[in-house]
Amino acid sequence: MTALAQRSISPALDGRFFLVEALGRGGQGSVFRAYDRVFRRDVAIKALHEARANDTVHPVAAEFAAWSRVRHPNVVQAFELLRASSGPLAPGTPYLVLELVRGLPVHRVLRPGAEAPFVLEELARRILRALDHVHRAGIVHRDLKPGNVLVSPSRRGLGRVKLTDFGLASESGRASEAGHISGSLPYVAPETILGLTVDGRADLYGLGVLLFFLATGRLPITSRSPERWLRWHLDGPPAEPRTSRPELPTRFAELVAVLTRRARDQRPASAAAALSMLGSAPARSACDSTGELPLGERARIRLALDGVRGGALLELELGAGAGRSREARCEVATRAASAGVTCVTLERTAGARASNLSRVVLTLLLELGPDAAAVVETYDLHRGLPLALVGGVPVWDRPGHDEGRARWPASVRVLAPRIAGFVLHAVRRHPLALVVDRSALSDPLAAAVVARLRRAVAKSKSARFEHGGLLLVLPTK
Repeated sequence: MTALAQRSISPALDGRFFLVEALGRGGQGSVFRAYDRVFRRDVAIKALHEARANDTVHPVAAEFAAWSRVRHPNVVQAFELLRASSGPLAPGTPYLVLELVRGLPVHRVLRPGAEAPFVLEELARRILRALDHVHRAGIVHRDLKPGNVLVSPSRRGLGRVKLTDFGLASESGRASEAGHISGSLPYVAPETILGLTVDGRADLYGLGVLLFFLATGRLPITSRSPERWLRWHLDGPPAEPRTSRPELPTRFAELVAVLTRRARDQRPASAAAALSMLGSAPARSACDSTGELPLGERARIRLALDGVRGGALLELELGAGAGRSREARCEVATRAASAGVTCVTLERTAGARASNLSRVVLTLLLELGPDAAAVVETYDLHRGLPLALVGGVPVWDRPGHDEGRARWPASVRVLAPRIAGFVLHAVRRHPLALVVDRSALSDPLAAAVVARLRRAVAKSKSARFEHGGLLLVLPTK
């Protein structure tokens, strides 16, 4: 392709999706994080490799047919199936538009072999709830493995859990060819190997192996030989996690053993039956409250957001008291969504070298649409943040970026005013609620940016922006 032809390609897929970050690549295609300018949300784009774009029958169509029938809090949602007509993908390339889950495969978030039993049980409950819904829709997932269970990082307890990737899903009761194995070998049910009809109990078997791995830190056999794995699936004993971790609860160990029974008639008849073995424990979402937020506090948040919609620059400290900070943050996020105010959280996750300041900046850049490239240049944002311009579109560009160097005192003095200036530029166009978690203030660059924004708010007094405003939500002192 000539340089001229490359420049003529629109950076927006079908004029709608801005590809932001490559999330992964597999045998069939690639997955990208993208921004949907129509619905104003981040999404995931799963596209076939170019070599398969013109296949008469392509797997993405079958995948969407199954996936789109499922709507459950613990299952990634499939929004649309489209074919590329313009933009960075080859014309005619089929692609799925999916819910974007800010999480990682379960074995990269939890600690296999070292996680607390209550976390393992809660994980099992959520996956079983998802499977129960999938199976009731007449679908068998057929690929239960760590990479297809996404978990969002959380400082306490278990984060959000989502079942993903229905590329191998089939109708319940359908048989595959004997000897033709679909899925990851350590998690494949015996009936799949034998070419028998497959129903939801095949997914329960895969879940049993997955739970054994997460509970013990190893698979039931330590072998890379396909032959040994086939023999174990067909003739081996059920997996017994308490041989490696005797402290595991009896009910959890019994669940794993029952799920991995070779004869499917000896496994639970359904995911709901398997769930009953663990007993009930309500799953909590990220913004479930441990108590009711006082009316005065809710009114204070609502009035602040109304002021921001009117163009004000305001500072709001979350209410003090045990448990109040979390409820107040959730109230801000909920009220902002209904008021049309962008709400982002500046935080630093456990183990991260820096805060998520770069992602906050990228979110605001995407709100600016076609003006983003000029703004990046004006504020020189790509100098200190992992950002690059591709076809005039800002994208996440981590390789080669030195997070530590950007936190040197000399760098902070240069970068902080540029980033703070950009934020103030962005909020003139669209109102923003920036929730500052206490963890972010341990990042020198993020702390310096917040300090500058606080000074700007203090100086603004009765000043108003015409099209937007800023609500700076600070942690309780």
